[in-house]
Amino acid sequence: MIVVTGANGFIGSRVVRQLLRQGERVRCFVRRDTNLINLEENGARYEVEMVCGDVRDYGSVRNAVKDARAVYHMAAYAHLWYPDVKAVYDINWKGSKNVFQACLEEGVEKVVYTSTAAIMKGGTKKDPGNEDSGNPGLRDMPGHYTRSKFLAFREALNYSRNGLPVTIVSPTTPVGDGDFKPTPPGKMIIDYLKRKLPAYIGTVLNYIDVDDAAAGHISAEKTGRTGERYILGAHNLTLEELFAMLEKITGIPAPGIKLPVAPLLPLGFICGKISENITHTEPPVPWEGLRLAAKPFAFDSSKAVRELGLPQGDIETALRKAVDWFRSKGYVKTGGER
Repeated sequence: MIVVTGANGFIGSRVVRQLLRQGERVRCFVRRDTNLINLEENGARYEVEMVCGDVRDYGSVRNAVKDARAVYHMAAYAHLWYPDVKAVYDINWKGSKNVFQACLEEGVEKVVYTSTAAIMKGGTKKDPGNEDSGNPGLRDMPGHYTRSKFLAFREALNYSRNGLPVTIVSPTTPVGDGDFKPTPPGKMIIDYLKRKLPAYIGTVLNYIDVDDAAAGHISAEKTGRTGERYILGAHNLTLEELFAMLEKITGIPAPGIKLPVAPLLPLGFICGKISENITHTEPPVPWEGLRLAAKPFAFDSSKAVRELGLPQGDIETALRKAVDWFRSKGYVKTGGER
């Protein structure tokens, strides 16, 4: 039996589907009120064992991982704005600790923990970061999401030193269909389709097809080394290059104004405070997202390619799948596009 926490998520649902295609028995650990669209669309919902619970509840976690051979811990609060800061830490940090402890006590043979490249030291296209580039400290994290994931990463390392066979994977920016929440890159694509991006920031990010990121998780379970971290990424692109691809795919003109990040930081801080204290809705300019964008996040994934056989699929194809899915699901109206 293989257990997947956060099995309904963008990458998690892909991991479930790939495991099922390989003939594995899968138990999905999800919240009782969660959206299961990504499991229902391809019938996976009816091929798995569903267990409802919450990573914040140790009892439900231990019940979920009982008799499991392997556990993929993918559940996370993965947004850059948070109406409830305590929940971010309770889910991402303390929830992860619950999963690690339960796996240790139940004798799980392999744990794959989904961290994030956002807590790592990135680089430029000419000099990308990698697993050996050094870890920024907790004080260097730009917000609560990255701090909570940094703390969980340290827990994973501590548990690996104390006998838990855990391998850490750090996805970069996954792109593709099925991003129902949506994630920050998915929201950016939606805003592009709605022509709500008059300008862009001069930064670089690493992107990967969501299906390739899922394949990297499964390879990490099979061949990843205990206590090791693998960056699951593929293509380093500036936003200018990304928007050129979206213009080619959609026919919608790319934004022509390039802005530096620094002058926008005060605006992001103000928007964050207004959202936190007045509107209680996601701000148009997320403070943590801007602080992340202030640093280049190009990465070299050759370690994962070499040791895990990480696929490096075409990112334009993944973007096309994302665009088509967002249109088909009504996230944007197609009438105004050409």
